[in-house]
Amino acid sequence: MIHCLRILIVGCFLSIAIVPLAKAQVTVTGMITDKDNNLVLPYASIFNKNTNKRTTSDQGGFYKIAASRNDVLIFSFLGYKSDTLTVLESSGTETLNVKMEVAGKFLKGVEVTTKYTPYQLDSMARREQYGNILNNADSKLVGGRGNTPEGAGITISPITRFSKKEKQKREFKKLFDKMEKEKYIDSRFTPLLVSQVTGLKGDSLQLFMRDNYPDYDTMRVLNHQDLLYWITDKYKAWKK
Repeated sequence: MIHCLRILIVGCFLSIAIVPLAKAQVTVTGMITDKDNNLVLPYASIFNKNTNKRTTSDQGGFYKIAASRNDVLIFSFLGYKSDTLTVLESSGTETLNVKMEVAGKFLKGVEVTTKYTPYQLDSMARREQYGNILNNADSKLVGGRGNTPEGAGITISPITRFSKKEKQKREFKKLFDKMEKEKYIDSRFTPLLVSQVTGLKGDSLQLFMRDNYPDYDTMRVLNHQDLLYWITDKYKAWKK
């Protein structure tokens, strides 16, 4: 670590103190996109492992975060494999564009052999990863029904409510909820299970599953036996 000397004269004595210099800062910027189709990924998480600072990409997939040389940045997005990059520059600006790869769909069987299902374990990991956003309450409008406290107090202005950061946070929560529901459906309506019930393989299996993709509410009320009946009924109708 680089140090500087600070000389202090106290009375007749000479005092020399060694004060560490602050690490030089670099602004890391770039765009986060899908590796296969080059679509931008808004609200992706960028985490500086060394400083514990976190930010998210904007609606255009762009991000900006402060770092120092050799800091490790972790890029995450719902449904994608996380990526890790190391900052190389020591000052100024460094551009790190990230192309993220889609994570494979849930293809395991339906048997539960541990305390938690694979879906539950994945869900808990996602909640922990994005907890800084999900646990942050949305700002409320001043004077909104039930929002303004009696007497003196702190209220949130419409400017804050509709700020870019607040809007991105609300959009991310909607996206997270949608992805969680799809993950739950995929954890039960699996190619393995559907193939076992219908006997379909390959393209025919994919086509049937696409045409009969269930909604979240249906999957929540069906137990495993009812799900087998549901797939069978859908397959009979689909063959006709």
